[in-house]
Amino acid sequence: MVSYIIISFLMMVTPGPGVLSLAGVGAGFGWRIGVLYLIGLFIGTNSVAFLVVIGFKKFLFQIDGVEITFLFLSLSYLSFLAWRIATSDNKTGFKEVSKAPRLYEGIILQFINPKAYVVQGHLFIVLSLGMDSYNVEILTKFLIVNCIWIPIHFLWLWLGLSLKKWSLHSSKQLWVNRGMGIALFAVVILSAIMELSSDV
Repeated sequence: MVSYIIISFLMMVTPGPGVLSLAGVGAGFGWRIGVLYLIGLFIGTNSVAFLVVIGFKKFLFQIDGVEITFLFLSLSYLSFLAWRIATSDNKTGFKEVSKAPRLYEGIILQFINPKAYVVQGHLFIVLSLGMDSYNVEILTKFLIVNCIWIPIHFLWLWLGLSLKKWSLHSSKQLWVNRGMGIALFAVVILSAIMELSSDV
């Protein structure tokens, strides 16, 4: 179980689209929007894990074109989110409301992100805790994964919020937002390269 916890931690703590977009949302739009987006990611992550456990993921990705379609949708959304973060200035309330990511966007991101299915498949199907009861093992995995997932994502949100507070005090908010947006867009490009090269 210790090995499972370590692997789970390492898979979730490294920067990826989910945590980096969360930090960007926190830096660009503040605490309230950041928490709502985090809740969306949480619901989406656990929903994907459930689909993996019941075998729906295996059926879904056997359909020709589904995986590449999901990849295109997720990268397109992340690119759009990167632009929204980079152009956010938090100066005008109406602008923030109209551009801020919603809770459901966090859910949708996880559903259309092929990497989310790969990670959950590894944690819930490939790795084993060696328990006699399959149901108890799955429930234990959900508990372990979420006990790691929640604080890690709150940490990334806090990092984004810290950048927001620092930048507001030093009048550099726009540059911080641009930096977060560019970083997220870099993740999009790297994810596309890695995914497409692995399919060749």
